[in-house]
Amino acid sequence: MEEKIMFDNPNIGILGLGHVGLPTALGLADIGWNVIGADDLKSKAQDIANGDAPFYEPGLSEMLIKNINSGRFSVASSVEEAIDASDVIFVCVGTPQNDDGSADLSQIENAGRTIAQNSNTNKLVVEKSTTPVSTSLRIKDTLRRYAKENVEFEVAVNPEFLREGTGLYDFFNPDRIVLGVESEAAKNTLLQIYLPLLAQTNPSDISDKEIYEAKSNDKFVITDVNTAELIKHASNSFLATKISFINLVADICEKSGSDVSKVAKGMGLDPRIGSSFLQAGLGFGGYCLPKDIKAFTKIGEDLGVDMSFFREVDNVNIRRVDQIIDKLKGKLWVLRDKTIAVWGIAFKPGTDDIRESPAMALIEKLIEEEVKLNLHDPKAMEEFKRTSLSEYSNIEYFTDPIDSSNNVDAIIIATDWPEFKSVDYKNIKDAMQYPFVLDARNLLNPVEMLDIGFDYIGVGRYS
Repeated sequence: MEEKIMFDNPNIGILGLGHVGLPTALGLADIGWNVIGADDLKSKAQDIANGDAPFYEPGLSEMLIKNINSGRFSVASSVEEAIDASDVIFVCVGTPQNDDGSADLSQIENAGRTIAQNSNTNKLVVEKSTTPVSTSLRIKDTLRRYAKENVEFEVAVNPEFLREGTGLYDFFNPDRIVLGVESEAAKNTLLQIYLPLLAQTNPSDISDKEIYEAKSNDKFVITDVNTAELIKHASNSFLATKISFINLVADICEKSGSDVSKVAKGMGLDPRIGSSFLQAGLGFGGYCLPKDIKAFTKIGEDLGVDMSFFREVDNVNIRRVDQIIDKLKGKLWVLRDKTIAVWGIAFKPGTDDIRESPAMALIEKLIEEEVKLNLHDPKAMEEFKRTSLSEYSNIEYFTDPIDSSNNVDAIIIATDWPEFKSVDYKNIKDAMQYPFVLDARNLLNPVEMLDIGFDYIGVGRYS
């Protein structure tokens, strides 16, 4: 049974080697494909070519070195070189947020134009960045506008579902692979690319029959390009909604003397709901959820849909930081000149990414209150030092959380790094000016903390 595909055993290019592009490139190389990556930031590209990962992600450095050494992954000296060497090009560039909440698609447009102007052979261009619905159609127009004579392009959508901190795990253990395509040839080419991941076989061993049968594999969601784009935005907006929902439940729990952790457990056992993203606390952050829910809201509003529901989901999240400040003031009264240890700067454990981190918003509020800050994060300290907030004079940095607690008036756990669970809190208590822990991530056991002698406050939990 012969299945029409665009390219047999294609060379794969990855444009953009950030938190999406680099794990994707290394994952595809690790399952047997020849992958060439490129990034507009030449210093970053050179570091990657030298085997130096540009950000922290568990296992990333080891996999980078492994696939460079195997020869399956290389970094081009320019974007143009990567385009010329590739049959299938995954576009993994940034789509940052405009002031009105919409996605800035200038990098996407530039990638499309650059691909068209530097392609001498036909290409399949795969939109992997998170983009508003109908973006792929605009990419297609751009490719046609700037294409050389007798060069043809097809555009597909393959949204990423990689979580920072578990990006490589997510690549190798996908819960779904969404393929938005306009032709059988594009579909079969992408099925061919991903089959070694699911079948645990080499690319050269994939048969036409296996490509045909893959269409019935429930891991694949095969649809049109617009639907594929909406799947990603709708997914992230729903996850953001779950977090804001449980945070509102936490507020009810605090007023009624209930425990949100037990409410969340009781809810999560229902398979229709599930336990993920039901952790009350400081709120969601990072590069994806805050940006995507705003973009999804703007998409709907531009189409004439009332999106006030999602605007309030975002507003609930924004208010979480102020509520933590109110808790702190409720215990310490005047914050000025108090010394506060903040544990955690990254938006989540397992990464050094501080973009849109609730911890960063919290630190900014504390700076406004003129407190003295002792900061600790297992991975994100250097990233913080590159920001304007680091210019505040009353900041000290600590590589050890225990050292940061000496003579402080409070500890705030702002990121739920698992390392914070194993700290010797008995020794910390005696070293503090006042033994108060504000657990903004509900990481610790409140009963144990009270037994040690701490004044402990979580989110939506009774003591």
